[in-house]
Amino acid sequence: MDLGLDSFSYYMHWRHGGQTIDQLLDRVHGMGLAALQININGPRHRALTGTTVEHFRRVGDRAKELGIALEVASAGTDPSKLRLVLELARQLGAEVVRTTVSEQGSEEVIKRAAVALGQVAPEYEEVGIALAIENHEDLTAAQVVDLIERIDSPAVGAVYDSGNSLPFYQDPVEEARLLLPYIRTTHIKDHALVRDGAVVWSVGTPLGLGRIPLAEIVDVLQTAPRLSRIMTQVCYGYAVRMPPPPKNVPALALYEPIDRPTDSRVIWTPSTDGKHGYLEPDLAHLDAAAGHVETGVAYVRDLISR
Repeated sequence: MDLGLDSFSYYMHWRHGGQTIDQLLDRVHGMGLAALQININGPRHRALTGTTVEHFRRVGDRAKELGIALEVASAGTDPSKLRLVLELARQLGAEVVRTTVSEQGSEEVIKRAAVALGQVAPEYEEVGIALAIENHEDLTAAQVVDLIERIDSPAVGAVYDSGNSLPFYQDPVEEARLLLPYIRTTHIKDHALVRDGAVVWSVGTPLGLGRIPLAEIVDVLQTAPRLSRIMTQVCYGYAVRMPPPPKNVPALALYEPIDRPTDSRVIWTPSTDGKHGYLEPDLAHLDAAAGHVETGVAYVRDLISR
């Protein structure tokens, strides 16, 4: 099983530090990784840091020279947008496009998404690029499976994210097993629940310092029939507010909140009234974040090779 990286791991570096796609490719190559998922959701296509066909082709050529397979991270179900993303992915030479439903899951949302994604699935199939739907903070794994089966296309699969089960109070190992036949790519991250007064946050941590059972998850993923690489996503500096717990919360240490950590360079917790929190870093936090990516990659590499 190969190992890759999702560009969100360096979100602070391209959002606040001016990191370019070439610098990101250099980092990925320097860690000996086989793949990079490039997030394009934002100005100048975010981590791709460019908008022209010439730029896309040059990035694709450079990635190929470095031996780095590419994936694209987009969002939404609008067919016209996903056709543009497909062309961008084709110019990059990408193998997978990740997308999200971007609405809280319901029968109506899933029905509408199945119709929209079903319109573009044949075009993805024709060029051999997978369209992978993430169990984001909008759909459970069961809802993702339902959506994939309604579309019923060999081009359409799943993105398994090890941290996105938390706001639904699901067992992330069971979510991996449920998605297993459909998984095309992953976001392997670590989180912990942090209590801050009356609020509980699901906080991204350095891998191995949170409470997600990553060793068990990686063992499950290594049996996925359509997965050739595991993509790491380090979410230090990101948090989502947890909703009130349901009556039946899984009996896992994962769902036992810890007190707010004191060293924000290790585990950062927001102070905000919003649903999400993003760290706006100084140089010390940028350095810490880069270090967490390197140790996170090493951590997952060790899990794969056990």
